[in-house]
Amino acid sequence: MPLIDDESGIALKESIKIKEKSIVPITADEEYAKNPEISKENIENLRKWIATQPHLPQNIPEEMLILFYHSCYLNMEETKTCIEIYYTLKTETPEFFANRDVTRPELINALNILDYGCLPIRNPNDYQIIYHKLRIFEANKYVFNDGVKLLIMAMDACFKVDGTCPGYIFLFDMRGVRLGHLTRLSISSLRKFFTFIQEGLPVRLQGIHVLNTQSIVDKIMMLLKPFMKKELLSMVHFYTERDVEKIYGAVPKQCLPEDYGGLAQSSEKTHAQFVEWMKLMKPLFENDYQYKVDESKRPKKSKKSLSTSFKSLEID
Repeated sequence: MPLIDDESGIALKESIKIKEKSIVPITADEEYAKNPEISKENIENLRKWIATQPHLPQNIPEEMLILFYHSCYLNMEETKTCIEIYYTLKTETPEFFANRDVTRPELINALNILDYGCLPIRNPNDYQIIYHKLRIFEANKYVFNDGVKLLIMAMDACFKVDGTCPGYIFLFDMRGVRLGHLTRLSISSLRKFFTFIQEGLPVRLQGIHVLNTQSIVDKIMMLLKPFMKKELLSMVHFYTERDVEKIYGAVPKQCLPEDYGGLAQSSEKTHAQFVEWMKLMKPLFENDYQYKVDESKRPKKSKKSLSTSFKSLEID
């Protein structure tokens, strides 16, 4: 049953699968029923193209192909590019995609330092919200690559069980971010991360909302802007501690943790549930890692791998 936002009167949807930490993947039939504009013929055409690309995994699940096609707004050529970048990055960037097991020491450490949450109540546009903040503010304990890995795990968990979605929102809390955190970022990792977010993400990113911004945000944006296209920059919205209520238009109180004046459970409880869900998702993550690129089979005309092309990437 939809929830009603008391102030706007708008019905908000709740993902029962996320709320209950489901590990039951969505099926292709469920996706076709949800997206009548996507036909089996569309996906079969995509499968035929993949057959001409021997370096790509040939057994990509149908649900993933639907997800890619949907994320690219049913544009076949853009979908092909997205698939190419997604699986090449996945293969060449193990620091983001390999060993997705939250019982490993490095991820135990990351989850002690960082808060994450997949908020079960969606915004009025039916966008899924991924929440993230620092738990511990000491910069020397922060590892960017592990944080990215957890963010990708959060998205993967959501789309594996819920499938296609009108959009995703990233909700970041900047409280505790210091100049020292910037020294923990490598140019190589930033370039790979933004390539993934802008070119290889199999979901529709609709907004990045940053809470509790400080004066340091200008220095952060100076570092990040060279990697960000205009479309992504336009999605970023900042809120100081004094104007946090302005976010309610994009993320209503019903969705927000109580820490931010919201009506949902605290970020502490949300994080604890996220950790438990990621433990349950381990078999799905392990199975997913088999789908990678085989560079030895890449056609000669496109022999140059993606990682060697990063330096020449055109950035607006």
